[in-house]
Amino acid sequence: MTEIFAETARLILRTLDWEELPRLVQLLDVWDVARWLAVLPYPYTRKDAESFYAELEEPAEPGNPPQFFAVATKTDNLLIGGVGLHAPRGTTAEDHEMEIGYWLGKDFWGQGFMSEAVRSVVSCGFTHPEIQALIATTAVNNKASQNVLQKIGLKNMGLIERDYPALRGDDHVLKWQMTRPEWQRAYCS
Repeated sequence: MTEIFAETARLILRTLDWEELPRLVQLLDVWDVARWLAVLPYPYTRKDAESFYAELEEPAEPGNPPQFFAVATKTDNLLIGGVGLHAPRGTTAEDHEMEIGYWLGKDFWGQGFMSEAVRSVVSCGFTHPEIQALIATTAVNNKASQNVLQKIGLKNMGLIERDYPALRGDDHVLKWQMTRPEWQRAYCS
């Protein structure tokens, strides 16, 4: 049964359905999408999608936010991307932080969909009082992703060394952050 977590003007953020795995593979098995995602295998196969779905099916700890939000168009419920909230990777992660990651099918780039989806998920992350900051990382040359983070209010904290294994990507990334007080000023006023 599909669970809806949030709706925006044009999007539904919901659970991923098993029947959508071929669509998931179609969207992620595109180099222009996969190259920005440090831990996504490429080529992306049905087996990869099945493994990902199995991870999503594992019960979350009570009170934790969903780990993955499928992003679908409101008009036809078509899967176009995903947004994730998870514990930060790496050894420098802080207990009070949560990391946000996202991707969007190439055919949907440049239309503001991801800014709309991520803005909604930011608020979901901060509904948990123990979360004091949301963070994200981007490749230095991933201007589109950086624009999304700027639009929704995360601040560029500068270049950091990636301290976790990545399937591809640079050893250095830009770290982005929004603290709880910043979120309250920007989203709750």
